[in-house]
Amino acid sequence: MRTTGCLLTASIIISALYDAAALAQTQAAAPLPAAVTAAVEAGAPLQTAPSPEQTAFRADLLRETADLSPEEGGAIRAFYETRDYQPFWTADGAAEVAALVAALEAAPAHGLPLRRYDPGALETLASSGEPATLIEVAAARTYLSFARDLHSGLLTPSRVDEEINLAPIRLSPAVLLARLNDAPVDVALRALEPASPEYRKLMAEKARIETEALAADWGPEVAAGTTLRLGDAGPRVTALRARLTARGFAAEGAPGADAGAAGFDLGLEAALERFQAAGGIEPDGLAGPQTLAAVNAAPSAQLGQVIVNLERLRWMNRDLGARHIWANIPDFTVKMVEDGATVYASRVVVGKSTETRTPEFSERMTYFVVNPTWHIPDSIAQRVYLPKLKANAATLANSNMRLFTRAGTEINPGLVDFTQFNSGNFPFRIKQNPSSENALGRVKFMFPNQFSIYLHDTPLRELFAKEMRAFSNGCVRVEDPLDLAYLLLEGQVEDPEASFAGWLAAKTERTVNLEQPIPVHLVYRTAFVDEAGAVQYRFDVYGRDATVLDALTAAGVTMPAAQG
Repeated sequence: MRTTGCLLTASIIISALYDAAALAQTQAAAPLPAAVTAAVEAGAPLQTAPSPEQTAFRADLLRETADLSPEEGGAIRAFYETRDYQPFWTADGAAEVAALVAALEAAPAHGLPLRRYDPGALETLASSGEPATLIEVAAARTYLSFARDLHSGLLTPSRVDEEINLAPIRLSPAVLLARLNDAPVDVALRALEPASPEYRKLMAEKARIETEALAADWGPEVAAGTTLRLGDAGPRVTALRARLTARGFAAEGAPGADAGAAGFDLGLEAALERFQAAGGIEPDGLAGPQTLAAVNAAPSAQLGQVIVNLERLRWMNRDLGARHIWANIPDFTVKMVEDGATVYASRVVVGKSTETRTPEFSERMTYFVVNPTWHIPDSIAQRVYLPKLKANAATLANSNMRLFTRAGTEINPGLVDFTQFNSGNFPFRIKQNPSSENALGRVKFMFPNQFSIYLHDTPLRELFAKEMRAFSNGCVRVEDPLDLAYLLLEGQVEDPEASFAGWLAAKTERTVNLEQPIPVHLVYRTAFVDEAGAVQYRFDVYGRDATVLDALTAAGVTMPAAQG
């Protein structure tokens, strides 16, 4: 039986009014209250006195939930109140328990820990003959645990790494339980998964790796050595061909039985380029150190990436915005998405993999600045510019920079003895004037955040040609920033390009507020599905995959062992 909360609330109110009216009639023969009369005429059900079974169920329920948290215990009690204290899980031959157990047994397919939910224990309890309320509360609590993890992730991101500043939306126990009034258990749980089709595709990739790759013999690793290229031959080329074939990148027209004698031909080069493209490596057909590291990677490494990125999808299981900006740090790209379609894409440079890693977070872009002044962060001023100033006070002038006190008064650097300062007592601020050499380039895109991170242009164009683009001080440098600015201005000015060109030509700093602010998501996705539906893998540039996987493992997630 599925009874809505609204109906129950109405019935309780009417019942109370009815009881009060009956008492009044008995004592003073007063007429029924108008609210009761109207409800009866409208056909609303009047609640009768609870049955002995309902009274007993409610008393047992209060006892079984007494030690739970107020939120969880209160939600469970309210759920059964909406059902007039009728069983849910144990009704109809415990069909709902069976459905929940089946869903829990599929937890590993999501990269979630089976032992955390212990479906076997619940199944045993359901057939044990224990009181119904004991089974009902146990099933409800197990459902809540699995539903929460499935919807918004097993981990709290910021506890795993302070640079992962994401806040998953945690649905309340009351909301999660209320979903059971509207759909069967399996349907309710499926609806809680991340809505992105990418989630199920990564689940399929996980299953593929476990059933195919872990059982496969990929052959010996390619030995370290010089870069392999077209025309080379020898055991390393043979091993390269074998591992690419085993990983699904067979060379077209590759030799059969005499493959061991085959050299690095055009077919192998094309296969290697396909492998490189799938891994986010420059598809140059050269088997250098990064390519060989990817070729030699064990299938368990890819499996770990998929498990970690399933968790990341759960962390961001929310409305990203019909129009939003998405910057994938290890992919070194940024894109604007409108109604599911990519309308802009560009290469980016992200923070160094050491002390200036780009954090993960979501904020709203509210304005951009044309001809920006670079207000150099204290950390950079102290780490980079103070040593230079100690060696040469003219350093700032040579870079079109100025020195200020904390109060904002400009100072001549030549009058300061910088040798008396260190990183702990540098009492100045440094600014770089707008110019073609300004580190922020022609425009910076602002989405205020605690990290002082933003997207911006850069005069260092040569870095965009590099494969691994982790060179910045934390901010995200954009290769094609003007096209992004034009898109942001559409509908706000008549001619975005002309307006921007005029602001730029003025050579003075100008702030442009966006009439339609846009969400910005800085994410770290090392396994994802591209727009063609293919699974892509990226190098774990900051080592965050390993950190998250360790945390998942500590929480009970298991990694199947290779069979080969």
